[in-house]
Amino acid sequence: MKKILIVDDELEFTKDLAKGLEMFGYKEVYRAGDGEGALNIIENKKPDIVLCDYRLFDMDGDKILEKTKKNHPEIKFVMVTAYYDEVVEKRFRNLGADEVIFKPIVLTDIEALLAKL
Repeated sequence: MKKILIVDDELEFTKDLAKGLEMFGYKEVYRAGDGEGALNIIENKKPDIVLCDYRLFDMDGDKILEKTKKNHPEIKFVMVTAYYDEVVEKRFRNLGADEVIFKPIVLTDIEALLAKL
């Protein structure tokens, strides 16, 4: 079963999403509320998939994406944003994002995406 990291500064959102993923059978779901915490979990837990919000308090998700793909290119990275913009989406993909999804998130869509990855 895959290890998943959820990165978002909306802690209730990460809690609810983690509970939903656990209901789908994902047993190792980690949560981080900031970039530094996310990078620490990535280094120490080596998740298979990272779901990362673009806008965080301490650093934007694109920085986490860059560092993750540089050090662990095998980790699948899903950028999550509430702001749709074709230029931004293209930039995320050029940085190595495997998928770009937009809020609001539907749990069954996330489950299907994770199964695909």
